[in-house]
Amino acid sequence: MPNLLPNWTLTLPWDLGDFNTREAGRLIWAIVLLVIGIAIVFALMKPPKLKRPFSTKVGVALFPAIIVGTLLLAKLTSPLQRTIILLGFVVLVAHMFLMIGSRNARDSEEPATWAECFAGAVGVFALMALGYAIVPHEFLTFANANLEWGDTSKFVIQSGHQVFGFLPVDWPFSFDYPALRDVAVTLIYVVLLGLNLKVWVMWQNRHKVAAAVDDAPPKRSRFGRPLRKAAPEAVGAATASPEGA
Repeated sequence: MPNLLPNWTLTLPWDLGDFNTREAGRLIWAIVLLVIGIAIVFALMKPPKLKRPFSTKVGVALFPAIIVGTLLLAKLTSPLQRTIILLGFVVLVAHMFLMIGSRNARDSEEPATWAECFAGAVGVFALMALGYAIVPHEFLTFANANLEWGDTSKFVIQSGHQVFGFLPVDWPFSFDYPALRDVAVTLIYVVLLGLNLKVWVMWQNRHKVAAAVDDAPPKRSRFGRPLRKAAPEAVGAATASPEGA
């Protein structure tokens, strides 16, 4: 099986190192899986809006069919193996979102089954393992081994040097590459924690419907005074009363 990622190299500014896509492959795939998982959560919070062009049984059977078909086609066409596998992965993800977006609407008062709770717990555990363990770990490994951010002799800011190289003021402190690495991984945790809390709140409030706001200006009498709106109960009672009452 060839490496699915292209062999691209990007030279980072300020002597931060060379970012190679294949060397950062584990980090890239972990981020891709995390983004797909978060997108699935957001899709599940939205009501179904798509019409499924086939039955549910056919849709479920297409998952292994796409996987097996992609692998067989890639095996038979070696020159296009990488392209076929990547396209198969995109088709698989697109089919998954189609199944989610065209699922049957469900009553919010219906309790979840044991299997649904178990599947949800496994999904949450996988996302938290990706976000809080795998992605930071792969970033630290890539930063130390490939970007060489673990070298304490390399500085982003060094004490005694001019600020930005031309200002007549020297830096009062030193900021080496290991400190930059630690700040970057800390930002990863901060962003993921904030997103985690936000998604938790959105999931808990996914069935709540915002109350309708009447922005129409109040009607006024011929003297310019605003008229008081009648209560809905009073309007219904007046409509239901007999004409001669």
